[in-house]
Amino acid sequence: MKKLAAMVWLMFAVAALAADNDALQPVTNAKSILQDLQQKMSALKSVYLNFTQERQLKLFAEPLKSEGVMLIGGPDQIRWETTAPFQSILLANHKSVAQFEQNDGQWEKLKLGFPQMLKRVMDQMVLMTQGRLDALTADFTITVATNRSLAVLTLVPKDENVRAMLAALEIRMPPDFSATREVVMHEPDGDLTRIIFTHERRNVVFPADTFDQAKPLEIAAVRTAVGDAP
Repeated sequence: MKKLAAMVWLMFAVAALAADNDALQPVTNAKSILQDLQQKMSALKSVYLNFTQERQLKLFAEPLKSEGVMLIGGPDQIRWETTAPFQSILLANHKSVAQFEQNDGQWEKLKLGFPQMLKRVMDQMVLMTQGRLDALTADFTITVATNRSLAVLTLVPKDENVRAMLAALEIRMPPDFSATREVVMHEPDGDLTRIIFTHERRNVVFPADTFDQAKPLEIAAVRTAVGDAP
C-alpha cells in the first residue's frame, strides 16, 4: 500500500512539474508576433464559427451556458446568433446594428436603446477576428504570452471608464495562430465570460441575406451552405 501511495504521489509530482515547465511565458517583445498574426488574419475574407458561451458569476455555483454561431463577412459584416437555450440574432456593419429575438416561432426586431455602444463592441469583435491589431492598439494595451501549445493575447482597455466594465480580454490561440480557440472577458468584480469556439471555417461563401438587417436568412440555410449542417 505504501509503495502504491508513493507511486501515486510521484505521478502527481511529475505531472505538476511538467505543467509548471509548460507555463505561459510572457513575450518581451511581442511586436513581431503581433505582426505575424496580423499578416495571417488579414488575408481572411470570411469566418464561420460555432461557439459555447459560459458566464461564470460568483453568485452561482454553475456557469450559465449558451451556444450559437458567429459569422464574419469582410470587410465589416458580423452576425452573432444564439441558438440555445434561447434564440436571438445580433447583426452589425459599419453603418448600423440590428437585433432580433424569437417570439412564438417568429422573429421580432427589437428597438435598441444604445445602438452606437453595441456597434462599437461589434466593430471590435470584427477587428479582433480579422487580426486588425494595429487598429485595436488605440483602445487596448496588448501583451502576449506563449508555451508549447498555446498563445494568449491579453487586451487591457486604456480607457478607465471601459475598465470599470471590462478589466481584460484574453484571446487564446494555438502557437501558430491558425484558429481562435477561446475568448475570455474578465470583469473587475471577478466575474467572467468564456467563449469557446469550434468548427471554424475560413473564407466561406455566405448565401445572400445572411447579414440582412431587415430579414436575415435562417441559420439552418446558412449552415447548409457552408457545410456545417447537423
